[in-house]
Amino acid sequence: MGRPFSTLGILAASAALTMGGAANGANEPLALALSQALERAVSGNVDLRRERIAIGISGARVMAAEGQFDVVLAGDVNFARRITPRISDTDLTGGFANTAAANLSLQRALESGGRMTLAAQASRLNTNSLIQGCGTNDPLLPPPECTVYNNGVLLTFSHPLLRGFGAEIAQANLRRSRIQRDLALLNRQARAANVVRDTINTYWELSYQTQELEIRRSAVELARQQLRSTKEQIDVGRLSLLEMATVERAIADREQDVALAEQELVLRSLDLQRLFGAAPPAAFSGYLASDRPRAAGHQVDVAAEVGRALESSPALKSFKMGLKLTQIDIQVAEAAVRPQLDLVATVGAIGRSTDLGVSLAQIGSVGFPTWSAGLLFQLPVQNRAARGLATSAHLADQRAELDAADVELAIRDGVARLAARTQAASRRIELGNAAIGFAEKNLTAEKARFEVGRATNNDVLLRQQELKQAEIRLARATIDLLTSDTALAALTGEILERYGIVLEGS
Repeated sequence: MGRPFSTLGILAASAALTMGGAANGANEPLALALSQALERAVSGNVDLRRERIAIGISGARVMAAEGQFDVVLAGDVNFARRITPRISDTDLTGGFANTAAANLSLQRALESGGRMTLAAQASRLNTNSLIQGCGTNDPLLPPPECTVYNNGVLLTFSHPLLRGFGAEIAQANLRRSRIQRDLALLNRQARAANVVRDTINTYWELSYQTQELEIRRSAVELARQQLRSTKEQIDVGRLSLLEMATVERAIADREQDVALAEQELVLRSLDLQRLFGAAPPAAFSGYLASDRPRAAGHQVDVAAEVGRALESSPALKSFKMGLKLTQIDIQVAEAAVRPQLDLVATVGAIGRSTDLGVSLAQIGSVGFPTWSAGLLFQLPVQNRAARGLATSAHLADQRAELDAADVELAIRDGVARLAARTQAASRRIELGNAAIGFAEKNLTAEKARFEVGRATNNDVLLRQQELKQAEIRLARATIDLLTSDTALAALTGEILERYGIVLEGS
């Protein structure tokens, strides 16, 4: 297991790349190790940065969902003046009224689905209206003014008894938000596994391209060696000058192969830069993989790997967690089909007097209580909206189960395919090593025959080409085996631990 990646490691990797560029020159490929590639990808990959933001958003949504159970402080203050003309001297409602009122309340939704409200009310009424108890019925006297204080404290409790009853329904939104936060963490883990897989496999492709470039260049050098041997044969009169054309043509062809390999090296390097989330620098000539692939052939225990993948796969866990969301939707939808039957109860005390102190004292006494209780009932006769939502929720649950089953099927299929690829690559490595040994012997023998005039340049060049093709095929088989192993580790969810990558908040 590798060491966990850290910021210090990322800075060290960047410094190594900078030093490599200074040492090799601006137009030379930079040496890059696999650990450096992984550190840069983990640090800068755009998809992983998006996932970090998504986790932050999901955490904020959990906080917002928790906010539905916050205590709410509400209040208002207002002043009103009203003048009602008197119809007669004995009109009880006529006169003026100046009202100053203030209301203050504390409200909180309950986790069981109800609501509790504690409200305090206070008002001051200055009036000369007879109906308020001011003035006198003597028509000869002008209506005097008076001040009336109205105060009260009320505690109101409401709670559903059918539709919306219970913590599962009342906290459905909060439960959804928490599951979505867990889904975001799983999605980040799956995304990180895919990014690490892609980075490793792209690095091995870069390593293959580095090896191919070296093999192509060594093929050119072998042809140049054959050209020197041909010149020696020409100098002693064993060959004509025309023989040089055959070797020079081979050198030109092989130099074209080198140019194509150099181009592919830059393209694989650009693939890595994209995974790093970084634009290529000016005069970018690519990377050279400093880690050489080594892999021994082996077999894959399909049953064991399928078991690990089904147990650990972040993608499958994500789909199964999505089933919990559909279950919540079903619970809420089925609850909405029930009739609405809510209990509403209020208890409190009211104080009313022309003296403020007396009005407040009346609130605390038992002589002026107020209370009420009632039931609120409602049921749409056809109830099609609720029934339609319930049907939709059940169908969505069935679809989610199919999606989860499809992911499980894809995992089983993926493991089987990777096992076949691993088996084939292992066999190719075994045969490739043998082919290189035979090609080296054939080349040595052909060169010996050339020295004594029993073979032509074409024969030697063909043996050289056979050797280099065998080396390329072995390199390709090794990379195919490594990429299969990496893909299998990503499928089983083991890749992050294998390379020592620790996700924050996991």
